[in-house]
Amino acid sequence: MTITLTRKIIMICIPALFLSCEALPVNYSKSQSWLITEKTPEVDVTTFVLLGVQIDRNGGWDSIEREASSLVPLYFWNNRCKIASAGERPEYAAAIQLREREFSLGWRTKRSLSVEVRIWGYEDAAENDASLYQKLPVAAGRITAMGDRSFSSSETTGKLLSKAIKKAVKELVLYERQKNDA
Repeated sequence: MTITLTRKIIMICIPALFLSCEALPVNYSKSQSWLITEKTPEVDVTTFVLLGVQIDRNGGWDSIEREASSLVPLYFWNNRCKIASAGERPEYAAAIQLREREFSLGWRTKRSLSVEVRIWGYEDAAENDASLYQKLPVAAGRITAMGDRSFSSSETTGKLLSKAIKKAVKELVLYERQKNDA
């Protein structure tokens, strides 16, 4: 009698425990949206030309590179910046590099992820295309993360891109203030 009652209690508690801890494989999604209107906001919008997004890792990363390239203008828009259209003359040029490295920590394989956003004046980028990375940028932002996740996770890519762009734009705003005060 007690064994049957104990089994019933366990059979009821285990699913409840899994559901309360979200341990069952449940579909998970996260979304983000942007409203980009033809009218620019009342404040000035900084314009950019995107020099490129590069993924530094062995393997077939074309899809992640395309995803990151399509997200970059939206994350710049969140920070009151936009990628210049064909007829516009941009103020700045930005290059973004995502790096993923694997290393062993005991018996586990860990990953180190970094996203760098470098911003130069457009004139510097246009005249020194080949040696651009040898010149100091006007502003830069870098985010690093270490753990088990990879850039193959859209959530990870989005979070790191967003934070790195936000940091770089914050430094760019400080640069523009200093330039205007001089």
